[in-house]
Amino acid sequence: MSLKDILIMQVPTGALKEIIKREGFDAKLNSTEDMADAVSSASPTIGWELADQFQFAGATAVNIHVMMSGIPPEWHDIEYFKDYLIQKYTGSLFGKGIRPKLTNEPKLIKARQLNGKIILAFSYLGTPKRYLDDYQIVVRSPQLLEYVVVHFSPFSVEIRASQTQNESFKQSVLKIMDIKEEVVWDKVTKLTDQQANELARRLKARLRAAKHKMTEGVYATKEVTAHTRVEDLESTEEYKKEFGDQPMKKKTLIFPYEYSFGFKDEISYVITDEGLWFRSNVGEEVIMYVLNHILDIKYNQNNESEEILDEEETGEQQLAIELEQEEITEQVSLE
Repeated sequence: MSLKDILIMQVPTGALKEIIKREGFDAKLNSTEDMADAVSSASPTIGWELADQFQFAGATAVNIHVMMSGIPPEWHDIEYFKDYLIQKYTGSLFGKGIRPKLTNEPKLIKARQLNGKIILAFSYLGTPKRYLDDYQIVVRSPQLLEYVVVHFSPFSVEIRASQTQNESFKQSVLKIMDIKEEVVWDKVTKLTDQQANELARRLKARLRAAKHKMTEGVYATKEVTAHTRVEDLESTEEYKKEFGDQPMKKKTLIFPYEYSFGFKDEISYVITDEGLWFRSNVGEEVIMYVLNHILDIKYNQNNESEEILDEEETGEQQLAIELEQEEITEQVSLE
């Protein structure tokens, strides 16, 4: 895929506008194609930095599963993992990619090393659909693409796909590693009600909609949406009175975020009783920002930021440190 295509298909229009204005590129601000053409032509370096910010992210569920046991220690070495994939799939995997015959089972088609982690691209065939083509009805299965980010300290997989596909992609990763032993996973992004509320507080997020399990009455669940005049449901007495002590099923929130290159956006995310989902088209910076808060809430909340973890630190605490370092190195300057 060309740089221009990535900018058109993956990058938010607002981010392109920010670059056009800042760099003074000549382009129509009401035309995504014109802006993408201007950025890719005038400065491919800036274009690729912007592409890397969004092409592996977007509007997607993001859930981290830490491998607690079941793999040999050498898999914690990124070079070992990369060499293993190259030997199994050839070096093309880290170049233009490979083209296996696709089925409804995810197949590895490309990989990329980026800032101490490896991004795996999986493709598969979606549900068959009927189309009108040249006056005839044809049945086609769309080709779908999802990403899994592999972290190595500790070994964990960050699945950027639907919640219902988490098990499938965990098995796909084990398959490319040829791991047949039973593996124990811990889902880091599964939060309690209290942890979800603390995340919202740290992000300065406003509650826009909520679904709760009801512990009393005739309803199993209740779902509410904020009136347009209400900025934050969580701040209203009516919401607190009815749902304050009811278990969370799903919450939709929004918070402001400014990217390192100046683009300001309102980020919409959903916390469910199973994990995290971004409704907005987000970049790597936003994902790392939110994940770092989640890891800090779950594992470091009672520690001082300067405190050195002792010898009994958990794999999740190590991952929190790793993600914090990655967030620093992945800030896109675009200068």
